Amino acid sequence: MKFRSKWRAFNATMPFGAGATLTGAANLAIAVLSIVTGVVSARLLGPHGRGELAAIQTAPGFIAALAMIGMPEALTYFSAQEPLRAGRYLATASAIALAACPPFMAAGFVAMPILLHAQRPQIVSVARWCLLIAPIWAVASMPMPALRGLGAFAQWNALRVMVLFSIIAVLAAAWVTGNVTATFIAYGWLVYSALLFLPAFWFVLRRSVHVSFLPDSASAGQMFRYGAPCMMTALPQMLNLRLDQMLMAALVPPRDLGLYVVAVAWSGAVGLIVNAVGTVMLPSVASAADREHAVRRLGAGTRATSLMAGLISVSVMASAPLAIVFLFGAPYRGAIPSALVLAPAAGVLGINFTLQEGLRGLGRPYLVLRAEVIGLVVTAIALPAMLPALGIFGAALASMGGYVAVMVALLAGARSAVGASPAMLLVPHWHELSEGLRRLRALAHSLAPSTG
Repeated sequence: MKFRSKWRAFNATMPFGAGATLTGAANLAIAVLSIVTGVVSARLLGPHGRGELAAIQTAPGFIAALAMIGMPEALTYFSAQEPLRAGRYLATASAIALAACPPFMAAGFVAMPILLHAQRPQIVSVARWCLLIAPIWAVASMPMPALRGLGAFAQWNALRVMVLFSIIAVLAAAWVTGNVTATFIAYGWLVYSALLFLPAFWFVLRRSVHVSFLPDSASAGQMFRYGAPCMMTALPQMLNLRLDQMLMAALVPPRDLGLYVVAVAWSGAVGLIVNAVGTVMLPSVASAADREHAVRRLGAGTRATSLMAGLISVSVMASAPLAIVFLFGAPYRGAIPSALVLAPAAGVLGINFTLQEGLRGLGRPYLVLRAEVIGLVVTAIALPAMLPALGIFGAALASMGGYVAVMVALLAGARSAVGASPAMLLVPHWHELSEGLRRLRALAHSLAPSTG
């Protein structure tokens, strides 16, 4: 039996496990490629240039994500519930996001000199141009959450890997042409993001060939009602993730920001692997036959995530002192203390992601919003207090505090909503560990090429 036939059989019998396995493999590849791109960009640009690139991309990326007003999450949810209408949901989501882009871009254009107060005027100008990433995402990237909702994880993960190869292509073009600058790479970000539309829409067409791709006014209302709390959640959520870098872009020299970006990049390997389960959680829970089944899926997913988060975080943290110097170079030695904090913080963030996707799948996005607001309050208090005194290490500690606060609030919300205790959500069962190992062995055996 050929590999493709074996994989289809596995996907038919265990769709959740197949999706998580495929996403985990893709995340591992993305983790490796992310380290490669992080190392190459850090070595090409140096701490100062790497800090400028982070300053250029952070604020426009934050504003563009807000401009999507929760449509990616709504698109995933409704595509999972009604796969035959995925095309209409995709067109509606893109139309809503495009309509929302102009005011967000205008606000970003005005605010950019304040957001990048510590940067050169040229960096501020380039960041303003990079606000074009908002309409690009509204069109080019919107098919991705539709594919995720449809359970098309092979295509969805292929697109994610394509993004990393596109970054490598931009870095190679910068090196070949001698334009190794933050400006050149930032403009390359716009180009490859726009080109993503071609393979993304082709994958959707293959998956939904008989579906209409026209906006639907009847769907717009329900998508906006679901997406609005997701958008409100996105604001504190992204601030929890990016407030440290945004504040440093305004207050600290580019070199310090460059060191912190490397610490974030190294710890990011944790999330790329751990998030495999969370990625499958929303469509899996949303498509469950009943509420009891959905809660069981939530518990199994969060327990698996907590186990992986613990093991991988310790490994990434232990290897940081040697790996950062070896991979990124001696000038980035100052990133090591922050990386030692951000690695376990990334593990907590991965658990939070799975919990949040599960609660969204249960139709409770407001619980996620409440948790992220609580985390933002903690971060907003800790970051200004710790950054001046402890520098980038203080920023790492503040991020850890915010992530832990979000986890506590999510666990409390899950208990009140579905009666799930923290132990039920976080502590793996012995039989699950043995069963997981058995299934991994069976999967490896079933996917092994035939020798007869």
